[in-house]
Amino acid sequence: MNLGRHQQIILSLVAGGLFLAGLLLWLSGTPSVARADPGDLFVTPDGSGGACAQDNPGALQTALGLANDGDTLYLAEGTYTGTGGAVITLTKSITLYGGWDGSPTGPAVRDPEAYPTILDGEGQRRVMFLDGRVDRITPTIGGLIIAHGNAAHAPYNSGRGGGILGTGATPYIANTIITDNVAGPSEVDGRGYGGGIFLINSPGQAVITGNRVLSNVANPGGHGEGGGIFLDKMSGTQVVNNLILGNTAAITDGELGRGGGIAVTYSEGATLTGNQVEHNVANARGLGYGGGVYVNGPQAVMLTGNVVLSNTASLTGGLGRGGGIAIYTSGGAIITGNRVEHNVAQGGPAPIWGSDGGGIYCYSSDGVTIGDNLIRYNIASIPANGSGGGIMSWGCDHLSIIGNTIQDNFGSTGGNGYGGGLDVYGSQGLLVEANRITGNTATTTPWGWGGGLHMCRDVFFTMTNNIVAANRASYKGGGMAFETGTGSDPVTGTLAHNTFAANDRGSGEGRIAIHLNDSRVTLVLTNNLIYSHTYGVYATAGSTATLYRTLFYAHSEADTGGPGTITNTDPITGQNPLLTADYHLGDDSPAIDAGLSLPWLTADIDGDPRPIGPAPDVGADEWRCGVYLPLVVGDFP
Repeated sequence: MNLGRHQQIILSLVAGGLFLAGLLLWLSGTPSVARADPGDLFVTPDGSGGACAQDNPGALQTALGLANDGDTLYLAEGTYTGTGGAVITLTKSITLYGGWDGSPTGPAVRDPEAYPTILDGEGQRRVMFLDGRVDRITPTIGGLIIAHGNAAHAPYNSGRGGGILGTGATPYIANTIITDNVAGPSEVDGRGYGGGIFLINSPGQAVITGNRVLSNVANPGGHGEGGGIFLDKMSGTQVVNNLILGNTAAITDGELGRGGGIAVTYSEGATLTGNQVEHNVANARGLGYGGGVYVNGPQAVMLTGNVVLSNTASLTGGLGRGGGIAIYTSGGAIITGNRVEHNVAQGGPAPIWGSDGGGIYCYSSDGVTIGDNLIRYNIASIPANGSGGGIMSWGCDHLSIIGNTIQDNFGSTGGNGYGGGLDVYGSQGLLVEANRITGNTATTTPWGWGGGLHMCRDVFFTMTNNIVAANRASYKGGGMAFETGTGSDPVTGTLAHNTFAANDRGSGEGRIAIHLNDSRVTLVLTNNLIYSHTYGVYATAGSTATLYRTLFYAHSEADTGGPGTITNTDPITGQNPLLTADYHLGDDSPAIDAGLSLPWLTADIDGDPRPIGPAPDVGADEWRCGVYLPLVVGDFP
């Protein structure tokens, strides 16, 4: 076999017994040993049997010509090539299985590890075309290696789907390796979509599960989207338990790349679950959105239980938006229970400065939920200005950020930095609830705003039950900072039952917990605990903070300060809150039962009822009698 480097590696892993267990052919309800019947056709690379019988297999194209809806083709070990626009074109609802052992009698045994079946586009043509334009087909594909496809010059849908193109089809694609395919640049528009897989206009619910999508490119010479997978108008599609590794959407200077690993557009109810999305790049040399995943369109898409690791939106030469995940003009997207780690929005030098969302970027969307995720070790920009090391929201209204761990992220490591953990620009109806925002850094240079959070221009927010601790800013607000600009772009917020602790890791005014560092910032704070800073709350002229029942402790300058207007009603000051190592209340804390009643808040950061006792406790935690067992972040999710 004439295999590329990637296939040689894969086959050597097979020989060594190290191939992922997920590649065992466990297609739903299909045993690995199947009974041969009149609907079964058998194929070998050099087959010549006219009937494609098990004891006299035929050629691949012969079997495709004989097949009827519901038939199954068993492909033996070897490499299959083709002519024309695609190696295989399917127009019927058939099943295509690789890994047949070639036995002339007995049950049809399939073992894709032992008998690798390669469909090879030879860099000249698309590998597989699922053509449901006339008859809406529902093919099943499993146990194959789909490699070296190139759709740049395809006679139909040029620049779409280098490995697999499906239009009007509802496929079940399982336990297949899709590698080293290229979609574009298209002869028609110069673009490329779906280097590995491109599916569009499915009438049903397609399933992509248990596959390895490796080293595919949407477009090496122009605008590219979906380096590994591109889904367009694929309502209800399920992308489950796949490895999406090392794919690239675009490579060319001055062009746009979106979704290095996966791009999903206009696909109501599409769900990405349990996938490993790793080391993908949206654009290697220009503007990039969503190094790992890009979601666009008003329809609701769900990402749940995925690992989004070490992806990059823009490798060099351009801005980056969303190193791990980018949500763009979406309605109701849900991002929940994912691990989003070590992603970078902007990796290298660029002529334009300023990138956003090292982990997650949300742009001009409504009703998005980001909940119960582990978001850590992400960077918005390495060389330049960066905003939102963990999460950046730009114009996303009714955004809910709930129950996340946002930890050890950087806004920037080489330029101005805003919001090491979270940066929000122009958002109405923002809810920040029950998050742990710890150890984040705005920037390592002298110009850092908001080590934990930064709120910028025309923001209306509610912030409850959060722990904001040990964050670092070098210029303004170690815990939280603001910007309203020169126009009428106020920031208005309600903060209730939050704990701000030891956000003093930076320097100067960066050691202030909550810094109203711009005019037209208006905050109302109730039952908050603010511990160990230079100032707890500091207000610049033209800004206003109204405080009720705040517990202040261990501030080196004063509890409150600045020329702005601060009204501090009934504070608890000078009493050690007796916090535990994870910022919960210890026994005998003066915060216990010390808060004002807020009937609209009925639980604390851990979901415990509030109040427990005659009055609510001050801070994010409602103390419970007995031993507190903290959440341990282990194999998450």
